[in-house]
Amino acid sequence: MRSILTGLALALAAATGAHAQAVSPLIDDPQANVVEALVVSAKLPGPAWWRVTDADTTVYVLGTPGALPKGMSWDTSVLERRLDGAFAVLTQPVARAGLTDVPAMLKLRKSLKGDGAWARRSPALAARLQRAWTAVEPKDPDGWKDWKPLLVALQLDGKADRKAELQSSEPEKTIARLARQHRTKPRPAQVYKAMPMIKTLVREHTEEAGLVCLSETLDTIDAGPEPQRAAARAWAQGQVRAALAESRSAERCELLLPGVNEIVRRQMDDEATAIAELLKTPGHAVAIFPMRGLVAENGVLDKLRARGITVRTPGD
Repeated sequence: MRSILTGLALALAAATGAHAQAVSPLIDDPQANVVEALVVSAKLPGPAWWRVTDADTTVYVLGTPGALPKGMSWDTSVLERRLDGAFAVLTQPVARAGLTDVPAMLKLRKSLKGDGAWARRSPALAARLQRAWTAVEPKDPDGWKDWKPLLVALQLDGKADRKAELQSSEPEKTIARLARQHRTKPRPAQVYKAMPMIKTLVREHTEEAGLVCLSETLDTIDAGPEPQRAAARAWAQGQVRAALAESRSAERCELLLPGVNEIVRRQMDDEATAIAELLKTPGHAVAIFPMRGLVAENGVLDKLRARGITVRTPGD
């Protein structure tokens, strides 16, 4: 989920080339709870795999974390064995915008310009933002002042990750490279049109949601990158529960925005459907999806089990 929304934010930005405020307890979080029977550490070396099977097909499913530290190595031996001879490699759904969408994105981006009134009403939050922004953008310390809190939060999150050398493109980038070496081109489980999502997010979000989103982002930055790094190390060692302990404040932030919980549910539905479709072809395939969505209640693997499809855990 995070990568889809982040991709939307980056597409919008590219068109031009500690809890000060707590999240509402009524937030609709489709991945709040996990299925304990699926949260099992791996017996094989490297990250954890689940297996979805029928009489003549096996789909090996790898759950991925939110990001990996730059340069972090992990055992790819099981991955490479399973890529060998795979008839398909599926990745999570993506949202795409075309060149014809650029004028609309420019217009939407302009609508995210702000007058700074919120900073005068919330001086403590503005002071926190100033410190955090200056730390990641010392050459442009006031770069946040012309924008509404929503866009500031989404940009700040990406800038902080880059400064901490946390790469949201990994491990997917490495997996794609290895898949190509094994003569299989990865393809997304589904492709969404980005513009309807961007329009809903920009036009319908409230300033209050943007401020809470900003506060959540600052909380994560204040906690430092170590929780994310620890979760990444656990992921690489197949320790599923510890890998799931990574901070979810960015996700909770996003879930306050219009349409995001529907996107999360749609993504899990589409991933489950894509795996079920793979079972129609004899042989074996690989699917690479975000870990939390796999093991969530009414998530990808839970949906498949509800259809009567066999799902085996990393401990089997």
